[in-house]
Amino acid sequence: MKQIKLDKMKKLKQALLLVFLIATGTLFAQNSGQKILDELAKKTNASKSIKVGFSYEMTNIEADINEKTEGTLLVAGNKYHLNIAGQEIICDGTTSWTYIAEANEVQINEVDKEESFSPNKLLSSYSDDYDAALEKEYTENGKVFYLLKLKPKAKNSSFNYVLLKVDKAKMQLESFIMYDFDNNIFSYKIKEYLSNISLPENAFKFNSAKYPKAEIIDMR
Repeated sequence: MKQIKLDKMKKLKQALLLVFLIATGTLFAQNSGQKILDELAKKTNASKSIKVGFSYEMTNIEADINEKTEGTLLVAGNKYHLNIAGQEIICDGTTSWTYIAEANEVQINEVDKEESFSPNKLLSSYSDDYDAALEKEYTENGKVFYLLKLKPKAKNSSFNYVLLKVDKAKMQLESFIMYDFDNNIFSYKIKEYLSNISLPENAFKFNSAKYPKAEIIDMR
């Protein structure tokens, strides 16, 4: 059960960083879908920081699973701070802290260059790892949207494909859906997207005083 939760969290974190990658201009190429991503990137590629508020739903019809929650993500360079589903994950670029409410424990790890959830690694690899295509342009409630499809190039990817919904007029990500090979569907709707916001110096440092009774598991 714990491994299943870890796998789900890994996919969740990868998905949320996809928002950051799009916003900072790391997805480039030649076809129409990727050109749209390029436009999307140009709007915010000077951002020094971003804040994303989102809703999340994970469904699997065969397994009768339907989970819903909300969360926030802060990103600045190779630092991030994620709050979602009873977990708080903070990384200052060197050290990562993961607080798990259910277990009331904090796991401390060094950031490995080969770590799958390293922003630096993702920033340098996503443009090589995904193909993007424009599926359609359509109107919904008086607004025009692009539907883009991202397909991972790697055969061992944990996801089959990702669908992005982009507001054409605002050139802003509205929502995205990720499909894996286990019939799980991960849906995300962007409720708040702020760039170049002022962040406190401790935004990417774990505050142990916030969880005084938590068990500390230092894995460094």
